[in-house]
Amino acid sequence: MDNTTAELEVDADHCLEIGQVIAPGDTHLELTIKGDTEQQANDQMATMEALANSISDHCQVKKTVNLHQGSATIDAMFDFDCTAEKLIFELYLR
Repeated sequence: MDNTTAELEVDADHCLEIGQVIAPGDTHLELTIKGDTEQQANDQMATMEALANSISDHCQVKKTVNLHQGSATIDAMFDFDCTAEKLIFELYLR
């Protein structure tokens, strides 16, 4: 096996620094969960809270339930310990 190295030139037009995509200290995520009923919105919220807690041991969740005529929304704010946990959570939601 040959252990020589070679020069490699890469010409990329659309490059970003990782700090432009993942900002250090960006640990907050705000979501709005909509349901046809309050129970449906609460069930979706419970699923998201379980996911967040499986990713982070100390994820703090604040939520506000808003009831409308026949439907409900939950405004939720997830606060993770670090940016990586938030990013992992967002990827699971896709």
